[in-house]
Amino acid sequence: MSIELDRLFFRNFTLVVILLAVMMCVFGVIASWASSYADQGRPTGGDLRVADRLAPVGQVRMAHDEPVPMMPEESAMPIAGDPTATADGKGVYGGLCVSCHGSGIPNIPQLGDKTDWAPRIAQGVAVLYDHAINGYTGSSGMLMPMPAKGGNPALSDAEVQAAVDYMVSKAQ
Repeated sequence: MSIELDRLFFRNFTLVVILLAVMMCVFGVIASWASSYADQGRPTGGDLRVADRLAPVGQVRMAHDEPVPMMPEESAMPIAGDPTATADGKGVYGGLCVSCHGSGIPNIPQLGDKTDWAPRIAQGVAVLYDHAINGYTGSSGMLMPMPAKGGNPALSDAEVQAAVDYMVSKAQ
C-alpha cells in the first residue's frame, strides 16, 4: 500500500511540475508578444520620465512675444531688494515666510494661530520687526531659529516689516 501511495504522489507531483512549466512558457510567449507590440514607436513610461528630467527649466522669450504670467497676480511677490517695488506683506509671506510659518513646524507660530502669536504680539511690533530683520534664536534655544530676514538677505527691511504686519494681522 505504501508503494502505491508513493507512485501516486510522484505521478501527481510530476503532473504539477509539467503543468507549471507549460504555464511559464505560455506566459513567456505572451510577455514577449506584448513587449514587442509596446515598442512600436510609442514612448514608454521610462522614456517619458527621462524626457521630463531632460526638459529645459525655462524658456527664452523675445521682446515681441506676448507675456505669459508666471504667477497669479494676487500672490505675486515683489523682486527682493528692488527699491522701486512696494512692500507687499502677503506676497513676501507667500514667497518665503510660508515655508516655516505655514508648514506646521513645532515651536514656530503659524499664520492665524492666535495662541502662538499672542505672547509675541504682546512684546510689541518693534520687537517683532527686530527679530524678523536681525534673526532670533530665543531663550529656549529652539531647533529652528528665526534667520535674519527669513534667510533672504536681499529682502529690504520694509518688505520684512510688511510680512510681519501681514502675519500679525492674521493673528488678531
